[in-house]
Amino acid sequence: MIGAALDAVDPARAVHRHMHRAGNWLIVDGLSYALNAFDEVILIAIGKAAVPMALASAERIGDRLGRGVVVTKYGHAATMATAGQNILKHVKHVTVLESAHPVPDENSAHAGELVVAAIAGCTERSLVVACISGGASALMVAPHPGIRLSTLQVINDALLKSGADIREMNIVRSRLDRLKGGGLARLSAPGQVLGLILSDVIGDPLDVIASGLTNDPRARNVLVGNNTQACDAAADAARKLGYEARVVTTELRGEARERGREIARAISAAQPRTCLIYGGETTVTIQGNGKGGRNQELALAAALELDKLGKLDKLTACPTCVAAFGTDGTDGPTDAAGALATPDTVAHAAALGLHAEEFLARNDSYHFFQALGDLITTGPTGTNVADVVIAFRDE
Repeated sequence: MIGAALDAVDPARAVHRHMHRAGNWLIVDGLSYALNAFDEVILIAIGKAAVPMALASAERIGDRLGRGVVVTKYGHAATMATAGQNILKHVKHVTVLESAHPVPDENSAHAGELVVAAIAGCTERSLVVACISGGASALMVAPHPGIRLSTLQVINDALLKSGADIREMNIVRSRLDRLKGGGLARLSAPGQVLGLILSDVIGDPLDVIASGLTNDPRARNVLVGNNTQACDAAADAARKLGYEARVVTTELRGEARERGREIARAISAAQPRTCLIYGGETTVTIQGNGKGGRNQELALAAALELDKLGKLDKLTACPTCVAAFGTDGTDGPTDAAGALATPDTVAHAAALGLHAEEFLARNDSYHFFQALGDLITTGPTGTNVADVVIAFRDE
């Protein structure tokens, strides 16, 4: 089910579904661009899915692509296939750069400088193809004059620990940056801008995804993939396995531990052979000094709830599982995508001398599930459409 969810939002296939080349024409969801009408085509790709989106776009644009900048998270550029690497190698002046997430670093600032330079001097005969995916807000920064990188780092760190959701965080980020809040499109004027957007935000708001880099009347934006597609694919896979599956919501939000408890109760009360799918992005208000991410914290809270329900009623101690994961393959500042919980998780931990309540209290879900071998580890997936939670009951 996890594999099906990720396959459905493969960024390269998403771009190929929406972008086609017919002779001299580049056609994107009914929008047609005569490539010989442009002196230059500039490719800008930013986010955790930047590399596969850039490769797919470069393949479609072909020999008309002149230069560009590709910015992704540390470790994500290594996901390029050999054939894909060759596409970029044969295009002049395309720079691939890795930088930090979720807090920007010096490479993030350098990435911002490269992008500003790449779109400087655009004319009416310039086409900027901007491939945008989640993570771009930290991976590339171009602060307004007078704002230091160190200031952005402090603000980002505070936002991450505050429990603010992605919409609230990106509203703040867009006020501090020349490229955010439509700035990339404005700085590309008078050139034309085509935005290809892979959404990691609930509801797919263009002003929030990646802090709205191309959210401006000057740009044409096309949504190529989102969380709904991943959830629907997971549900389809569950049905093929014999489950009665449904997508409960693609707007899951709020404190991860609260949502974890609710999901545990819902699947425990469900009929046998039921699968419930949830999509969205929860938050964690940091109170301890542990290590973890929102999906791991959700799974830990679910484990505690499943254990409690099992003790209250033996009927609820049936084979159930709650698996929560980030579609980008990383959950918070960890190397895991998420974790899975069952009614036996807490008892298994206790047998090893681990007390689940203590780990939850200090936001240390990573070390809890690591000790049990119950982390979901995919490595960088090359995509990013927020989170998916799969809860299923067998008997």
